[in-house]
Amino acid sequence: MIAMVFAIRFLDVARFGTFSSLLAIIGILSKFVDFGIEPIVFREFSKEKENFHLFNSALSLRFLIYVILLVFFNALAPFLGYDAREIILSNILFTTVILSSKTVNIRELLSTPFKVNLKMHYPMTLAVLDNLVLLLLVAFIPFMKDAVLFFVIIYAASNIPGFILSFYYLKKKFDYKFNFTLDRAGWLLKESLPLFGFVILTTIFLQIDVVILNYFKGPYDVGIYSAGVRLTMPLSIIPGAIVTTVFPILMKRMSDQVSSDSLSNLVIKLLYFISFVLAAVFTFESDALVNLIFGSQYAAASLPSSILYWCQIFLFFTFYTLVVLIAKNQQFYNFIYGAIQVVFNVGFNFLLIPKYSFLGASLAKLIASFASFVFILIVISRIGYKPSIGRYKVLVWSFLMCGGLYLLSMLPVIPYLVLSSVYIIILTLAVKLFGEEELLIFFRLVNREELGRRLMKKFHLV
Repeated sequence: MIAMVFAIRFLDVARFGTFSSLLAIIGILSKFVDFGIEPIVFREFSKEKENFHLFNSALSLRFLIYVILLVFFNALAPFLGYDAREIILSNILFTTVILSSKTVNIRELLSTPFKVNLKMHYPMTLAVLDNLVLLLLVAFIPFMKDAVLFFVIIYAASNIPGFILSFYYLKKKFDYKFNFTLDRAGWLLKESLPLFGFVILTTIFLQIDVVILNYFKGPYDVGIYSAGVRLTMPLSIIPGAIVTTVFPILMKRMSDQVSSDSLSNLVIKLLYFISFVLAAVFTFESDALVNLIFGSQYAAASLPSSILYWCQIFLFFTFYTLVVLIAKNQQFYNFIYGAIQVVFNVGFNFLLIPKYSFLGASLAKLIASFASFVFILIVISRIGYKPSIGRYKVLVWSFLMCGGLYLLSMLPVIPYLVLSSVYIIILTLAVKLFGEEELLIFFRLVNREELGRRLMKKFHLV
């Protein structure tokens, strides 16, 4: 996040828009490499932690698809209107499909054994290493004649240390050795097919607004909108981290035929709490925060950024429920969910962007997020799960949260942020948003149940 903030500041709005447009195209194409394989491997690996055979097949399959996709792209790019410079930049960015954890492809698959064994601090530390390297190299952008080319190169190359070390730690911790094999690849493709459609559709949902905005308005408007996207994109790590912790436990409870409703209720309430707090805190001081982070040249990103933050409430919820559907082998609904997102998003993008530019793009994403959220609510109720998170208490908490933050927003931005944190803690404890059993479940998830009991007793939460 810090590295991208400096890069956005060093690149002007139009040049950052050019980078974002190319990255959006690569992001969509990269999902053909993804093919929805990782969730299936995660599910099967959770059952047999010592068996790397399917893992090797999945990794080999992704490498093969990547090579095929790269050849096709370079063969077709001249006929699609790409000039030589755009082809060079695109090929450099294509390496991130293999090297980077940001594209959620090879590196995401390499993290699966760590996920299953609850050792995610290894891949996360390597991701931080990648971004520290990027942060250091970003400082040289102002001294480069071709700033965009330099940034594209370091954006890709900064991932090399983490990629190499991923294999090193797989060997050290799990005695893993890569063997190229396509055995069970057919079964894996069959199981992943519904998720492949979902992954493609989800990526189109996340990236197509940038492509359409560039088509109708150009790089400057893309640069403004992409600044807002960059503020919200890293937030996906939050539901990802929570789901990674919960999924193996969820699978075990399902295999033991033990109810997981209390666990799911806690996760959903926690995701709502985090996403609502982030959206509300940002919205009431969006102008000042955008100016503080990106500078005055990106002032117009304030309102679309706020709208994109409110999208996260719906996206956080569906992130977890979609994983539950995979665990129940109901991944077909994930595909329908993705289709609804894309239809609404593309339709409203074409309707709103010509008149409202980047504001229209953010509104289209909000509408699509809400429509797909409603669909998922209907699906999970049909399979017998109706989340019980204390709706009235949550509603009161949300209302008081907005009222308090509105009053605090009359202060300068730094005091606002500090006092908002204090207010959020006091209000959450006063309303008792999380019950005793929910708090205990949370501490059990992090293997600190006794500590949780002592803290709850000390602060009179029991």
